[in-house]
Amino acid sequence: MDTVANRYAVALLSIAREEGKVQEYINEVEQILDVLEQNEGFLRILKDYGLTNEEKKETIDVCFKGKIREYILNTFYVVVDNNRGAIMEDVLSEFIKLGYKELNIKKGYVYTTINLTPEEIKQMEVKTSKMLNATVVLQNKIDKDLVGGFKIQVDDFVIDQSLKHKLADLKATLLKKGDVIDGKKKKTIFISSYRSYFLTKALLLFHL
Repeated sequence: MDTVANRYAVALLSIAREEGKVQEYINEVEQILDVLEQNEGFLRILKDYGLTNEEKKETIDVCFKGKIREYILNTFYVVVDNNRGAIMEDVLSEFIKLGYKELNIKKGYVYTTINLTPEEIKQMEVKTSKMLNATVVLQNKIDKDLVGGFKIQVDDFVIDQSLKHKLADLKATLLKKGDVIDGKKKKTIFISSYRSYFLTKALLLFHL
């Protein structure tokens, strides 16, 4: 992460901390980042050295003035005035990272083959939070390669309950044992269902 971006992020965090509204600032900055990801043209304007800083700030006003907190808006202005518009996205991302650390929040992902309901995600967040002694926030991502089940990843912490992982373990075990019946190929059927979070069934045939 750009150390300059870190300095701007630290300054914004100190303001959020003084107001006692770190979580509220995080929520707002996350929403802003979502908007920026869907509007790459805005970021291109901030990075465009052919535009004056005033022109860039006019664009910022059109998009955000009156819609976001004053100190967050001022951070945009200061970054642009210092000719650092190209790192604005990094500043916001670094702020969220520092804010999460401040509140002992860890962001992670739960990979599944189908979309989970908010209630299912919440159940996983609660259980994972207890394991990590932190507040875990999970984002659901689709990964068809898992076949079924789920995989949770928070930094280096991983819970892999995917069918793909289970079948790989089963295959390794069978290969290690060298299971053969009368010199013929043995067919192993493995069915897995994870009812706690969603219904998923899979049938796989091994040829050993």
